[in-house]
Amino acid sequence: MDKHRRLIDRKCLGQIHPALASKWRVDWLIRTRKIPIVRIGRSIFFDQSEIEAWIEGQKIPACGGE
Repeated sequence: MDKHRRLIDRKCLGQIHPALASKWRVDWLIRTRKIPIVRIGRSIFFDQSEIEAWIEGQKIPACGGE
């Protein structure tokens, strides 16, 4: 496990990834457990490396069209 994990809050998540800037969209992703989170008490944070990996896993390959 990486000792230097960077936890970011919702605001920083939206700045880094504008597609995740919408509060209702992120709330839905959290509620349906589709996005990895780190909960500390009642606060929710995101591990930046896990979010990057999650985004990579969401990619849909383009068809060749050849």
